Amino acid sequence: MQKNYPFKHFKKIVIIIPTTLGGDRVIRCIKSIKELAYPQEQIKIVVIDNKTPDKIYLKIRKDFPKVKTIINKKNLGFSKAVNMGINSQKSDYYFITNDDIIFQKENLGTLVEFMERNPEVGICGGKQLLPNSGKFLAGGRNFSFFTGQQSNIKGKNQPIFCDQVDGCSMLISRSVVNKIGLFDEGFVPAYGEDLDYCIRAKKAGFKIAYHPKSIFFHEYAATTSSLPLGDIYYIGFKNKLRVIIKHANPLQLIVFILFHFLLVLPYRIILRREPILIPEIKAVIWNLNNFRNVRRFRK
Repeated sequence: MQKNYPFKHFKKIVIIIPTTLGGDRVIRCIKSIKELAYPQEQIKIVVIDNKTPDKIYLKIRKDFPKVKTIINKKNLGFSKAVNMGINSQKSDYYFITNDDIIFQKENLGTLVEFMERNPEVGICGGKQLLPNSGKFLAGGRNFSFFTGQQSNIKGKNQPIFCDQVDGCSMLISRSVVNKIGLFDEGFVPAYGEDLDYCIRAKKAGFKIAYHPKSIFFHEYAATTSSLPLGDIYYIGFKNKLRVIIKHANPLQLIVFILFHFLLVLPYRIILRREPILIPEIKAVIWNLNNFRNVRRFRK
């Protein structure tokens, strides 16, 4: 049943779903979108198939003929896939999500309603819960350039401004895309691209908001959990460094280097016995080799 929203004209929304592993997750995601209490004629679903092993796009085309599918011959990463989705359709809003997200009936409309009432907000995201337990997983986050740490915002019942919302539940207004452009495709294959985009939007004068009453169930790390642990450490730190290099001022950069390499790294290696030394060395080397390219994208 469609909810009565306080605006007369429903905005067009393009929902962008990159998928790498395929399988039943993306099917469940699409089915949950079809149950949204928002006019289906104003929703366009775009699935970007990053070379799934089961060619899930064939099943999607058969079962959901109105869903647009974009097929890649190799895994181009999350950011590239999102950009392909944005470029494929003109829309008032773009909702970026993962294939392991389950929508609730009113969550998308809740975000649109809030952004329509608050035009200064360029990006808004919802609360993520684990599907079986209902345990809080993530929502809005704040970010420190001095430590490189992201902190979840918990215990809020009303929308709140923050530094970042996650790229699995991120509603972006067309005005943001027009002003700052697309996602940085240097964040491959994933991690950090959503933080980078939110920072760029804030620098351009938009506000980022977390709306805790917009709830999504998230089968957390269903994609990245298939990667070797060393690769996860490498990708995560490589892309965190990219964010710092792109956006931190000299003081923040110096403090981050001292804090991480004199405190965080030894603690994780010696006390927690995490095998992160080699992956982080590789991450530093990658950023040094790509330093000019990274700096070129500073905005």
